Order: sequence, then structure tokens, then C-alpha cells
Amino acid sequence: MKDERGVSLVESLLVVVVLGSIIFLIASIPNALMLVGKSRHVSLAREIAVKQIEDKRTINYSNLVNDNSIISDPRLSLLPNGLGTVAVSDCDPLVCTNSEHIKQVLVTVNWKDNNKVQTVTLKTMIGEGGINQ
Repeated sequence: MKDERGVSLVESLLVVVVLGSIIFLIASIPNALMLVGKSRHVSLAREIAVKQIEDKRTINYSNLVNDNSIISDPRLSLLPNGLGTVAVSDCDPLVCTNSEHIKQVLVTVNWKDNNKVQTVTLKTMIGEGGINQ
């Protein structure tokens, strides 16, 4: 038998495929990390908004006044340029056609991801005699 030396075509292709896969995975890491961060921010913003709604639901309906206030949750500092507002208003007459005693609560949390403003908005209705009343 001859002593053959060298690399076969199959071995060369296998090396190219493995190296290409490794390069592809390394190149996608920054994008994956960005998506994980964005998901974390959205989740935190939703938690803050839900907490604000829960806080408003604990207030007796007669003490729930129409206003527009800024959220003072310390977790907002974990969002880049994070800020939020809570708006309480009377129910829209087109929705509350029978003069029900209902307030609309709109919670908005904003922050910046990659210089783009991101927003989470939650809206709910709180009625007289509702939860915890």
C-alpha cells in the first residue's frame, strides 16, 4: 500500500462548515444580547404599570380623583431614560352610556432602547362597588 498524505475534499468541506457555524454563532451573540435586554425592559415596564393599576384599585372609588400624575416607582431607574404617568379620568360617555360610576385609568411607561422610544400602556376601568370596594 501506498502511504497517502493530504486532506480529502470531504474533510476540507467539513472544516469549512464547522468554522462557518462558529463564526455565525459568534456574530449573532450581540443581537441576542440586545433582544434579551429589550425583553427584560418590556417585562419590567409591564410590572411597573401593573403595580400602578393595583395601587389605584386599592383606593376607594369615592377617593379616586381625576388627575395625571408621574410614577415614582424606584424601578423606573432600571429602564434607560425611564419615566411613567398615571392618568385617571371619567369614563367616556360613548362607553358608559347609562351614567355608570366608572373611572378610566391609563398607565404609560416610556424608556429608550437604542435611541428609540419604547412604550408600555395599560388601560383599565375602576367602578363604584368594584374590587376592594
